Amino acid sequence: MSILAKQEIDTGFDFKVQQVEVPHPTKEGKSGYFMNIREDNHEIMGWTTERYGLVNHADVLGRADEAFAARDIDVQRKVIVTEGGRKMRAQYDLQGDLFKAEVPAVGDVMAYRLTAQNSYDRTLRISFALGLVRLVCTNGMTTTEKEVEMVKKHSTGVNIGDIITEDALDSALAKLKDSLSTYGRLAQTELTQEQGLAILQNLAKAKVFSDKVRESVAKIWNEPKHDEDADRNLYNLNNAVTQHLTHEVADTRFEYANRVTTNVLKRFDLAARNSTRLNKLWTPPKNEEIVVTE
Repeated sequence: MSILAKQEIDTGFDFKVQQVEVPHPTKEGKSGYFMNIREDNHEIMGWTTERYGLVNHADVLGRADEAFAARDIDVQRKVIVTEGGRKMRAQYDLQGDLFKAEVPAVGDVMAYRLTAQNSYDRTLRISFALGLVRLVCTNGMTTTEKEVEMVKKHSTGVNIGDIITEDALDSALAKLKDSLSTYGRLAQTELTQEQGLAILQNLAKAKVFSDKVRESVAKIWNEPKHDEDADRNLYNLNNAVTQHLTHEVADTRFEYANRVTTNVLKRFDLAARNSTRLNKLWTPPKNEEIVVTE
């Protein structure tokens, strides 16, 4: 199955999954394993080591919609289904001035984004992931805040009525403003143009992203499209990364874009907090010249 075939936008989430017990392969009796199988095409969505209550993507989506409606919050919703239906993320961009905030030390305006998550392979808990949207360029930004759980785990006792409660939504909203401090730290961490290129080179060498991605991000770093990105600091280098991944990668390779965005932010935040890490991050590899992408 091609990468494109595995991913769908605003469709592909309305199907049911059943659990099938797997017998022991070499002796009579139970194996302790269960397969989660799509009812429409019989594809295996995942394995579990104990019976746990599956919650269908459509039900999670419905409860999320209800939670925002109960709080009278207007949203724009985008549903991303990946890996043949195994994972679903519903991005809710919150509308209105109440759900906007400025990055400390920058003044850049962010809008709040909450992403309701679910999976059939146990890779995603039912939770709200916290994110932001940079309004000047609509880049999707992650945060370093932990996801807000909607239930402790998938279990046989899960009641769909208890999932995505309004309390979980309130908790997620309260944490979003705190997440902006991370970007304030990045903005206060100044770089030279060459140090930014060295950082990209080191991240590619560390396999955080491919050399092709490094090259595309370097072009944005070298020639910023927005006046707000002119300052040379970790914040704007991160903006270059998210600009490329949001607009050129995520619509066809969401899992990759999401993973890279998260990993880059974590590394940048650690570097902004620790001068030793920062020095290591921007020091070119020995015997290698900084690659300047035209």
